[in-house]
Amino acid sequence: MEGNSLKQLRDFLMSRRDRLGEGVQVREREIDLLESGEARVEIVDIAQTLEQMGRNTALAEQERRELVAIEHALSKIAVGTFGFCEECEDEIPHKRLLAVPETKFCARCQSIAERAESRMRGAAGAVAR
Repeated sequence: MEGNSLKQLRDFLMSRRDRLGEGVQVREREIDLLESGEARVEIVDIAQTLEQMGRNTALAEQERRELVAIEHALSKIAVGTFGFCEECEDEIPHKRLLAVPETKFCARCQSIAERAESRMRGAAGAVAR
């Protein structure tokens, strides 16, 4: 991958990392405030408060996972392995990297991984019944 394109992707990833980090901190403060009871709520508002806590927790977890993926991509840039599929080691097309710069897989390997994950979820659901 060309140096200029790699620098642009790196800058983009770093910017996203910073924004996500700020968002996670805000959500975690909101969750702490709600859990501590400092947010004065009436009994009627408890359900709404619990729902908001659930949404904040889910968003914070999603943002944390994305932060991990971004950090992984940035470390791959630093060591020179960015842009190659972690499964088949083929070069990931530039268009895919522009769309999902933190991707670890080429489109083919990503599809295979998603199908396997889907089968595992289906099997886990069948066992739970």
